[in-house]
Amino acid sequence: MRSYMMIGMGCLLLALGAFAQTPVEALNDKVDRLDRELTLLQRKLYQTPEAIEARPKKRTSRSFSLFGDNQVDEESTEGSSAGSLDELFEQLETQGRLIQDLTAKLEEQAYRLEQLSSLVDVLNKDVDLRFQQLKNKPSSSGNTSSETKAKTDDDKAAYDAAYALLKKGEYAEAEQAFINFMKMYPKSQLVGNANYWLGETYYVRGLYEQAVGIFADGFTTYKQNTKAPDNLLKLGLTMKQLKKTEEACTAFKTLPSEFPKAPDTLKKRAEEEAKKLACPA
Repeated sequence: MRSYMMIGMGCLLLALGAFAQTPVEALNDKVDRLDRELTLLQRKLYQTPEAIEARPKKRTSRSFSLFGDNQVDEESTEGSSAGSLDELFEQLETQGRLIQDLTAKLEEQAYRLEQLSSLVDVLNKDVDLRFQQLKNKPSSSGNTSSETKAKTDDDKAAYDAAYALLKKGEYAEAEQAFINFMKMYPKSQLVGNANYWLGETYYVRGLYEQAVGIFADGFTTYKQNTKAPDNLLKLGLTMKQLKKTEEACTAFKTLPSEFPKAPDTLKKRAEEEAKKLACPA
């Protein structure tokens, strides 16, 4: 959307730039040309012999009479200039009218250009506002789905990497990887599984005190997770290793009633461990 709006604005500005340059500059050039021609005509008008001769001249004639001096001043003014001079005057008048017309058009174009500049300013402000709204607008459902999928892919990759370390027997590295995973993706659907395997990294190394806390947390905090019954079984086994028979029996005897839909293998393992410890019925 933003790219389309920018393209539209660019086209508008180019059109306005062409409008501003073509009519106004053309009118300016035409006015300048006419002004130069007018100046040349004026110079030509006042420098030609016809123009000089056409200027009014005062001439005095004196006559004598038999009856005495009788001075008579006769003033005569020569008429208009020759045909070429008349043509120059007509050209001057025509050029003057053209300059007036072009000046009026130039003023009109300047006014329209000012109006268009104001319109561009308004459009720029509107575009800036729309861009700001788009920037602050929450992502659409499609974008949200894409982002969620990307995050899911990321946390799955991190989980698989940690699990691979566990399978290779690199328990210390797997421990740190699962801890980092749970910190980075606390809302991932794989957090319950990661918590269980974290407990396993302690259990296989005989770190039962740490394992007890992890399995107990997995059983209570992630009770809806598929690994919840596994956590309860491992909690009982860890208690057994710590010689806490009563707590171990409680875990084994609770599993079938707490998780009736747990896999049969888990329920059977809990029953067998309870018999080994001679847990009361």
